Amino acid sequence: MFDTFKAQFRLKWRQYLAASLASYGSLCTGMSMGWTSPVMPLLSGPNSPLQEAPSHQEESWIGSLLVLGGLFGPLITVPLSKYVGRRWIIIATNLPLLLGWLLAGVATTLPTLYVARLMWGCATGMMFATIPLYIGEIAEDANRGALSALFLLFINVGFLLAYAIGPFASYWGLTAAGGILSLFYVPFTWFIPETPFYLVWKGHTEEASKVLQSLRGTSKDAVQAELDGLQAMVAREFKEEPRFKDLWATRGNVKALGICVFLAMLLQLSGIDVLLFYMEELLKKVGTKMSAANGTILMGCVQVITSCVTPLVVDRLGRKFLMWTTSLGLTIFLFLIGVYAVLDLHFKVDVSSFAAAPLVCLVFYMILFTLGVGPVPWILVAEMFPVRTKCLASGIASFMCWLAGFVWTRFFREVEASYGIYTAFWILAVCCGFGFIFSAAFLPETKGKTFDEIQAMLNKSNKEEEPKPVDV
Repeated sequence: MFDTFKAQFRLKWRQYLAASLASYGSLCTGMSMGWTSPVMPLLSGPNSPLQEAPSHQEESWIGSLLVLGGLFGPLITVPLSKYVGRRWIIIATNLPLLLGWLLAGVATTLPTLYVARLMWGCATGMMFATIPLYIGEIAEDANRGALSALFLLFINVGFLLAYAIGPFASYWGLTAAGGILSLFYVPFTWFIPETPFYLVWKGHTEEASKVLQSLRGTSKDAVQAELDGLQAMVAREFKEEPRFKDLWATRGNVKALGICVFLAMLLQLSGIDVLLFYMEELLKKVGTKMSAANGTILMGCVQVITSCVTPLVVDRLGRKFLMWTTSLGLTIFLFLIGVYAVLDLHFKVDVSSFAAAPLVCLVFYMILFTLGVGPVPWILVAEMFPVRTKCLASGIASFMCWLAGFVWTRFFREVEASYGIYTAFWILAVCCGFGFIFSAAFLPETKGKTFDEIQAMLNKSNKEEEPKPVDV
C-alpha cells in the first residue's frame, strides 16, 4: 500500500503541494480550536489575563462561541465564491483569523475574548466551506479522497501544537505562537493556483489549461481532454446562475443534500468539538493515571498519526465502509466511557483496576473519528454534487455542521452538571449509533467514481433493481 502511495505521489506531487498549501490555514484554525483545552484552567489561575475568573456558564460560552462563529463562514463564502473564486476566499480567511489572535492577545475582559472566539469561528467556517471544495476541483478522480484527507491532517496538527505548547507556556505565549503561525498563511496560500473549473467558468480557458498542465505535470495536449470536459460541463450546467432550488431539482440532489447534511451534523454530534475543546478537563473527570496535560498531548499525537494514515486508506477502503465501521466503533467506545463514569461517580464502585480504560477508549475514539467520521462528510460534499450546486451544498452542509456543534458545545456542560457526565457520553453514543445505521443502510459508495457516475447512482429510483452479477 505504501509503495503504491509513493508512486502516486511522485506523479501527483503538484496536486499534493497545492492541497497542502491551501490546507495550511486549517492548521492555524486547529490551533485556535485546541487553544481552549490548555487555556481554560489558566483563566481561573493567578496568571489569567481576565480580571475575574469566568463562571461555569461563561466558560461554556468561551468554548461554544467559536462554533457559533463558524455559522457565518458559509454565509460569507457562498455569495462571494462566484465573484472572486476559491483562491481569494482562502487567502482572505486570514483576516478574521489574525484578528482573533490579536484580540485574544490583548483581552482583559470576557467580551473581548468572546469576539476573538467568534473571529476564529468565522475563519474556520470559511475554510470548512471552501477548502474541501477547492481540493475537490484540483484533484483527479483517482486521488480525490487522499487529497481531501489532507485538510483534516492539518487541523489535527494544529490541535497537537496547542496541546503540546499549552502546558509549558503562559496564556500569552500560547496565543502569540498561534498568531505567529497565522502570519505565514498569506505567503503560503499566495502560491496556490485558482481551480481549473472556476477559470473555465469565467472564460479564462487558456489560463485553465496552464493550471491543469502544472497540476497534472504534463503537456497541453495531454490535458486537452480534461479541459474539453470542463468546458462541456460548464456549458451544460451554467446556462443560468445557480439557485438554491437547484438543490432539490432532482432526486439525486435531494439524496446528496440529505446525506451530506446528516453526516456533517453527525461529525459534530459525535462530540468531537466537546472532547477537543475540553480535553484536559474531561481527562481529569473520567479519571486516568496519566496527567491531563500528557493525556492531551497523547491524544494530539494519535490524531496526527492517524491523519497520515487516512490518505492511504480512504481511496482503498471506500467512503461507505469507513463511515459505518467508524461510527459503530465510536458508539461502542463512547458507551464504555459512560459505563466507567457511572460506576465511578454514581455507584462509587472501585474502578482503580481499570483506571486506564477511559484514556484507551478516547484513543480509539480519536483513531476512528480521524479515519472516517471526520474526513468522509467533506469528501462526499466535494464528490456528490454537480458543479452547478456544489458550492451551495458545501455552504449548507457547513452551516448545519456548525449549528449542531454550537448547540452541543454550548449545552454539554449543562447536561453534565444536571445528569452526570456519563449521560452526556451516552447521548453522544446514541448519536453515533444513528450514524452507523444511516451509513450502513443509505450511504452509497462513491470511491473512484466520476461525478456523472455518482449522479447516475443517486438519481436511480429505489425501485430499480441492482444489476445482477454475470457468471464467468
